[in-house]
Amino acid sequence: METSFEAETRAVFDRYQRQQENDDHIFERLVSLIEEEYFGLPTGSFHGLDVLDAGCGSNANASYAFLRKGARSVVSLDLSNDWMDCARKRLSRFGPRSALVTGSVLDLPFDDENFDFVHCAGVLPHTRDPKKGFEELARVTRPGGSFFLTIMGTANGVIYRCINHLRELYKTDDQFRTAIDNLNAYTAREAIDWLLKTKASEEKEYIAGENEFFRSLFDDDLFVTIRDRFQAPTYHEFSFTEVQIRGWYAECGFENIRRISRYTRDFHNLRRFLAPMYRHYDHPLARFWFGDGCIQMIGDKPGN
Repeated sequence: METSFEAETRAVFDRYQRQQENDDHIFERLVSLIEEEYFGLPTGSFHGLDVLDAGCGSNANASYAFLRKGARSVVSLDLSNDWMDCARKRLSRFGPRSALVTGSVLDLPFDDENFDFVHCAGVLPHTRDPKKGFEELARVTRPGGSFFLTIMGTANGVIYRCINHLRELYKTDDQFRTAIDNLNAYTAREAIDWLLKTKASEEKEYIAGENEFFRSLFDDDLFVTIRDRFQAPTYHEFSFTEVQIRGWYAECGFENIRRISRYTRDFHNLRRFLAPMYRHYDHPLARFWFGDGCIQMIGDKPGN
């Protein structure tokens, strides 16, 4: 059953996911994350599969990617039905291969062993019982199928420690909350213009192109991400470990359990300099900044 907390979370996500839907670059960047190579699968592996995109979000970018890659059917599931008008903008082109369903990962409205590939990215920490949600997702995965999950690891890196502190500040400090809520490309451009103008009035020498480079580090894609980190409420913040999630897979009978990573491309902002640490999450520099990082894991359910 949906709680008021989960409904609030869905409302926050809906706002920024609609913004992503309206920006073709952001949407295509998100769609490009679904690649067979990333999941350790041969090219064309999604063709003909029945896929569940659990907690698909208002723009259902992963659902769109699976359909574009030839999935036989994709069920896009999220709470309530307020997101469906946004998802239909992209998914209607796929006709009956696409189905939009209201439901919770804690009580999936599907029979056992219903999907060849189950995809759930960043959803479980926003539920009252992440382990139960995991077990539900495992339940609907077919023998011979795969289940992919992303979940934020323990906040033992500098960036996530700062985020957790600032999340508390967002809850209690009206001035900080207003600044975050109003953060976008326009307000950032005003601030950067002032900063660079003041800098130019004080410094007579500068490196050619440095102002243009500095401006390139900030765009609306970055600010959507920042607002998400602070605005979205969560039951379980950064409190999961790789060993724990591997254990969940093993308890549900999965095999070939593996943590995967990627070099995330097509950022036009500061995050392009973080991409090497996303790919090599176990490098000392990545551990320093991100700790356990974003745990991206996939397992295969043995065939009958």
